Amino acid sequence: MACLRTAQNILSPILTPAGHVYGAVMGCRANLFSRGTFTRFNPSCPCVSVGNIGSGGSGKTPLSGWLLKWAHEQGMESALLTRGYGGSPTKFPCLVTAETPVKESGDEPLMLATDNPYARVIVDPVRKRSGKWATESFQPDFMVLDDGFQHMAVQRDLDFVLMTHEDLTDGWNKVIPRGTWRETEDALRRADCFFVKSSVAEFNSMKGVIKERLGEFKKPVFQFNLKAESLISLKSGDAAPFGCDKFLLVSGIGKPDQFFDDSVKFMSQEPAGHVVFKDHHPYRAQDVDDIRRKAKLIARENGQYNFVKVICTPKDAVKLSALGCDEFYTIDLRVEFSDSIFFDETEPCGFDNWWSRDRLNSYSQKRISENESA
Repeated sequence: MACLRTAQNILSPILTPAGHVYGAVMGCRANLFSRGTFTRFNPSCPCVSVGNIGSGGSGKTPLSGWLLKWAHEQGMESALLTRGYGGSPTKFPCLVTAETPVKESGDEPLMLATDNPYARVIVDPVRKRSGKWATESFQPDFMVLDDGFQHMAVQRDLDFVLMTHEDLTDGWNKVIPRGTWRETEDALRRADCFFVKSSVAEFNSMKGVIKERLGEFKKPVFQFNLKAESLISLKSGDAAPFGCDKFLLVSGIGKPDQFFDDSVKFMSQEPAGHVVFKDHHPYRAQDVDDIRRKAKLIARENGQYNFVKVICTPKDAVKLSALGCDEFYTIDLRVEFSDSIFFDETEPCGFDNWWSRDRLNSYSQKRISENESA
């Protein structure tokens, strides 16, 4: 990632004009959708999009999972529509369950389906089709669009837009290929809420730049973070304490440095090593052999006879479990909301206190009324 940013900075005179063109095309596309030029699927139930303006690593999947759990606690039947990056289903739409092979579902849909067995997780690159199918098949009370900010073929009641520290600072308004943004800053006017994944201290230190960048949109900004509860055995699913033993990290995600930094906080020490694969890496038996070899080497270097702990991300765990990595662990993570910024007279509060079924229904009723009047 650092090498990519360096290259983008060096080639800025060439890439910046290309980014302006890309941004203009995406802006034109958004305008055509807003004018009704393109047909859109209109869900019969409340619908929330969870997306971002830039690349991954902003916490979309954990937030989507939190919404599915919240809906279940409200007694609502939920459906999540996702493209299912990295999966190759035998047919579309594909209903994902804990038993679906990861090569069909993709890693993130399988993780969501495993963690939320009461929800319908549906993979299909054509979400107009999967939305219609989900409605006819399951009559959900609530629908979530995973990575849906740029996917405007499905109408939604709210757009939740997740942003990273980089989005708000050095990466601000740097559109592909100059940076990681998929649209220009003008697209942020479509957002109904912003979310920043950070600690409370980091969020407080960013409040100045958040107000400078996002204040004009007059939409609430919520801080959230992932709290580590324990380690989870890939073999048994049982919880285990973090302990103070040496450990080896394994990750195949978009921002491995973030996982490294988080693991230091969770484990109160740095890992003895970090095996990094590309995002959505399709693990093979050879990869597992290499990881185990690395773990044995670290153990010997530290005077141990057995493996050191091998700890992977939850997204990697669904793939490594299928390869018999019984001695590996993942981290049990819980979404936690604390701070916020409101640009009106609303008293600051965490998203979980602000969010309610009545609030969701009020947005949904507004969409329904607008469609009826049109």
